[in-house]
Amino acid sequence: MKAVNRSVFIWMLVILAYSIPCTTPTSTGCKGRYWEEIVISQGNLITRLKYIGKEYKVAFDLEINSYGSGWNQVVQFTTGGDCCEYGQRSPSVFTYEADIFHITSAVNGNGNYAKNFPHDPQDNKYHIEISQTLNDNKYWYNIAMNHVSVFTVENTDAQKFEDVQMWAADTLSAGDPALYGILRNVCVDI
Repeated sequence: MKAVNRSVFIWMLVILAYSIPCTTPTSTGCKGRYWEEIVISQGNLITRLKYIGKEYKVAFDLEINSYGSGWNQVVQFTTGGDCCEYGQRSPSVFTYEADIFHITSAVNGNGNYAKNFPHDPQDNKYHIEISQTLNDNKYWYNIAMNHVSVFTVENTDAQKFEDVQMWAADTLSAGDPALYGILRNVCVDI
């Protein structure tokens, strides 16, 4: 009997060990999936989500160690592929050179609806939140940087996307290198 209990205990530890990187701590306010830290690297598939709904929130702290030249990807949520079918970037975050954040998503029928936000390359820590919420029977797509809303638009073609992959960073099929950095306090409410 003790051997059976020990075996069950060991399996419980194994299951617990695999669940630690993605938890749902109430102290963070995250109601969905949560990761304390993710190192950004080329072709790093973090998880597969059953879906991202018409309402969602993706929020994280980004610490940039260094920039590559040109486009560098931070994170991508995709139904498969890099760009630009509806759902392939829902959302995605890039940097361009060392002074532009390029944030894209599926908005108003455009699979690569993009907004650029200049930033000081001397700063290396940011909080980014991308969300879509239902308010007065309209879906509102919003981008916030460092806890301040910097862009909002009604999304007249909000959709639920099934079987969504979360990459940090680049998908294997794309050519943009990953940014050198770390995501912390990653919250995905779907």
